[in-house]
Amino acid sequence: MAKSGANKQVAGDEALLAEEQAADEQVLEDLLEDTHRILKQAVDRAGPKRVSRALDVSLSLVYKWTQPPRTKKNPGASGARNPLDKLVTIFHLSDDIELIQFLCRIARGYYTTNPSLGGKVGHSFVTATVTALNDFADLMQLAEKSLTDDGEIDESEAKKLRKNWDRLKGRLEHFIVGCEEGAYNLNRDKPSDEE
Repeated sequence: MAKSGANKQVAGDEALLAEEQAADEQVLEDLLEDTHRILKQAVDRAGPKRVSRALDVSLSLVYKWTQPPRTKKNPGASGARNPLDKLVTIFHLSDDIELIQFLCRIARGYYTTNPSLGGKVGHSFVTATVTALNDFADLMQLAEKSLTDDGEIDESEAKKLRKNWDRLKGRLEHFIVGCEEGAYNLNRDKPSDEE
């Protein structure tokens, strides 16, 4: 009897895993729809032969990477899964933001997530502005203190400044998205006078 219950549990777990894998495959297929175009643009800019030599792969493989891959939606396609597809897949499976931050650093940039405000309305514009200004003032105070201590900003102080700056950029992005989504619009949910 216990064996039957265990078998049902295993079968249920396998069904759940299969369902999750199917959902993952669908999400990935949607995410990977444009990677070949993005990679084609980069390959065209760098030159296919140059990419082929640098990666030590055949020129035909580089061209296949820039064509749509075979999918359930497009079974007649002749492209191959490309390196960008693989990175997207790794990120999708791991949700490891460090992968994205690493790519942004290589591109001499910074990654900040787009916040989801979830429809919250009536946030205090003044509070958000003052908080951002205070964070910036704290950052400048940290830099000033580092300089007045010994006349230089050493490596550990620079890392601390970078960490605070990155957090501030994220806060400012959140603030701008809030503006774009109307989070500070106090009149949005008020009944109009015409009603």
